[in-house]
Amino acid sequence: MTYFTRNQGYPFGVDLSQHNASWDGQRIPDFDQFKLHDPEVQFVAVRTGVSWGYRDSMFPRYFAEAMRVGLCILPYHVLYPSADAACQMDAFLAILKDVDLESLRLVLDVELTQGKTKWQITRTVIDSLEYLKNATGRYPILYSRALWVNENLQVADLPTVDWWLAQYIRSLDTPLYTPEYPCPPLLPKGVRQWLIHQTAQRGPAIGGVGYYMDYNRWNGSQEQLRAYFGKEKPVITQCPIDQMPCERGSMNVRKQSLKEEVAV
Repeated sequence: MTYFTRNQGYPFGVDLSQHNASWDGQRIPDFDQFKLHDPEVQFVAVRTGVSWGYRDSMFPRYFAEAMRVGLCILPYHVLYPSADAACQMDAFLAILKDVDLESLRLVLDVELTQGKTKWQITRTVIDSLEYLKNATGRYPILYSRALWVNENLQVADLPTVDWWLAQYIRSLDTPLYTPEYPCPPLLPKGVRQWLIHQTAQRGPAIGGVGYYMDYNRWNGSQEQLRAYFGKEKPVITQCPIDQMPCERGSMNVRKQSLKEEVAV
């Protein structure tokens, strides 16, 4: 497909919710097409639910299909800063109660304010991070975007976590597909490295259902991606002395000058 002209050096992934299924929930994307696609879909983020009271109806089917075809899986849960952190994380883990958490990497979707202050939002995020660390042995990845984080989170108060950051090119009019934003994404103040870049929210849908799909790129090689999920031995990357340290199998941030009008 001629659409894929950018970010070819980064492993490719998608993220899914019930919005990627048919309106009646009867049809979901064909995960076999994910594996046959060029570029191949190598990882998938799947929404589990929102806060403490909502479960994504498509999560069980997406998860089963992702496991069947051998994708690296990132279950993600949308956090409400207005709700109790422990209650929300109990709901998150309850959805995953029959799943081997060692084979997954969890994600907290942090992009809502709900009228809360920067201090209140930061406190809820910290409490959620620590709750999951105590329950699973590791911190989850944080999903957000740089400008939102700068305005609503006190990064210096957070533990060291991996970041999945969204940054897109401004959407073209329907029915046009919007090209991927070139890696790397803008980093929030106080964040030195990115793990995943959500590069497009209106890329061509893969798998025969829907029209648009969200695209993501992994900051590392295929071997480093698989090592992150415990599927391969870790790969040590030698960093140039004038660049920041490599972290958890990630590649160095590339310096690029972008002249495109973007939406962040």
